[in-house]
Amino acid sequence: MLSLKEIPGVGDSLAEKLIFEIGSLVDVERVINDGDVSALSSIEGISPQRAVKLINLANNNCSDITTTDEGKKLHKDLINNISEYVITRSARERITILNPLPRNSIVEIESRRNRCINAIKFINQSDSSFKLWKNYISGLCYTREPTSRIDRVIVVPNTTELENLKHVEKKCRILVRSDNEIWKDYLGLNRVTWIGKDGPDKLPNGWITGKTSDTLYDLVPEVPLEWLKINRNNLSILADLYDQVWPINHIGEEISEHLEGLEGLTLLLQSLENESTNIENLERLRDNLWSQVKSIEESVNDAIVSGTSQSKLSFDGDEVLSYYSDISGLERRLKSTIADTIDFALQEGKRKISLYLESSDIDLPNDIFSSEYPCVVNKDALELIDDALENAIKSERSDGEISIANSTVNIMKKSRKAISKFIEIDMWLGVGQWAISNKCTMPQISSEYPGVWMKDGRHLLLGCESDPVTYGIGEVSPEGEKERIALLSGANSGGKTTLLETLATMILLSHTGLPVPACNANIGLLDELHILAKVSGTQSAGALERTLNKLADVLVSNERKIILADELEAITEPGAASLILGGLLKSSKHNLDTNILLVTHIGNSISEVMGGDVRIDGIEAQGLDENMDLIVDRNPKRNHLARSTPELIVRRLASRSKGPTSEIFTSLLQGF
Repeated sequence: MLSLKEIPGVGDSLAEKLIFEIGSLVDVERVINDGDVSALSSIEGISPQRAVKLINLANNNCSDITTTDEGKKLHKDLINNISEYVITRSARERITILNPLPRNSIVEIESRRNRCINAIKFINQSDSSFKLWKNYISGLCYTREPTSRIDRVIVVPNTTELENLKHVEKKCRILVRSDNEIWKDYLGLNRVTWIGKDGPDKLPNGWITGKTSDTLYDLVPEVPLEWLKINRNNLSILADLYDQVWPINHIGEEISEHLEGLEGLTLLLQSLENESTNIENLERLRDNLWSQVKSIEESVNDAIVSGTSQSKLSFDGDEVLSYYSDISGLERRLKSTIADTIDFALQEGKRKISLYLESSDIDLPNDIFSSEYPCVVNKDALELIDDALENAIKSERSDGEISIANSTVNIMKKSRKAISKFIEIDMWLGVGQWAISNKCTMPQISSEYPGVWMKDGRHLLLGCESDPVTYGIGEVSPEGEKERIALLSGANSGGKTTLLETLATMILLSHTGLPVPACNANIGLLDELHILAKVSGTQSAGALERTLNKLADVLVSNERKIILADELEAITEPGAASLILGGLLKSSKHNLDTNILLVTHIGNSISEVMGGDVRIDGIEAQGLDENMDLIVDRNPKRNHLARSTPELIVRRLASRSKGPTSEIFTSLLQGF
């Protein structure tokens, strides 16, 4: 694959834009190599068509045999038809980069053919594995990269180190410390990456140390952590695929190979879930601490009141007088009477608070209550618990996040590659399923001569079941049918245009490296395919001149090509048209690199201009049914001029009319 700056049409401005939007040069080149049309086309100013072109240019697959809008549209419609069998959205986007390649791209064409063959084998031979694949793969998409800024500050000792971290600036803030500043001056910041010497011996929560030569992921561990979170669904799919046993065939082994080294994914995802749960639990404890303890305080007071409601004290005369003179003695007597009740209530209150804090591993201070009755919570002790919870949250977040981030970095590259490969596999399995559903076969291809021949070829885009047709032109056809130029005659609505499109379908799919809807097909690889649609109405002098110039250039060029033309006689008056077309075809008769099939209603006139040296085939209609629809055999008869629709109508009228009217139609019929 070409590097970004080597891709034709990618200048400094576009390269900088791609890097800014996607993340880094490495990320941009990975996206292009993966064929991620979605990621590129999501950038303002890059359409899906331009994204496809960039990907194909980078992979040296930009050449295309289609030279006309009709050819490009037909190929696009065929790819859309195939994409309906592809499971993932990303693979449906990726399949659009499969363009019909010229014959000098035979290596890539053969590579695609092998992928198709392996996909069909996998589906046919490993049905249960294919069902598993479809069940798990549906939500897979290309990995996304974090784009938000991170709440972390990198502290560097000088501006030189700052310059070395330019690539990190859009991810987080970078500060240059002054000579008289020490690390303690930055304790108020939540997350700090300290660069250089004189850092803390024991790192505060959220702090790490590093060097400017460290990777982005080392300097800002929140980036891989965020990557893990936004790609969690993708990684869960990989973990599910890892747990399956894949068959011993080409695609099964590919799947297994790209899952190697990802055995820790399930544990990593569980760690992320647990870390999130632990932090949420601690935050819940912190947020509800004061209200929860206040409620316990009230319950302790209620328990004391309830427990002492039946208590009684009785005094004799001497005791009354002694307590009168010693009031503290009365207080001691009262306390001893209800001491057990109060102590039990206080201990129960402490037990409830300890139970509330149990999951935090925070010890309860002995002085949690500042008075026994009325029971009052010690606010200083409660603030210590609050601070301890806050520190526990920071510690859990810091230690847990950095640990998970380090584990994530170890699987990022392999996961990206596996996901990209599985999207590609999904694309080819979609092609395989389409081929099986439409009874397609791999065509035989040849680089020696141009040509196209099909046995029982079918048009897939009619919206109905099409009649199979056996037909072709050029050296790849069977003996007796190898003429390089042929005229195709027949009644209107007899299927001539459909046959032209079916042949074009065989050529386009074969050059794309895909199966074709035919029992068998032989394709001579081309440099160009020219599909010339019907011209609506006689052209003006200027338009006719431009058309003839273009036709002449195409016919005499040295490119290996097939021209499929539909009723070109409409470019001018019928008499002139036969002279022009006959002369053009005659001049290209000896060009061995050119094959032509021309649908025409003036086959006899063109043949006369060519001295009879041209094959005329016909799609013959036997007549019209009661609804005036053609009764037709869609397979052209070789060396046979088929009757036109007007002739069939006149023949029908001659047989059904009587008297003078019949004589008129019979006379007209003799003219045909």
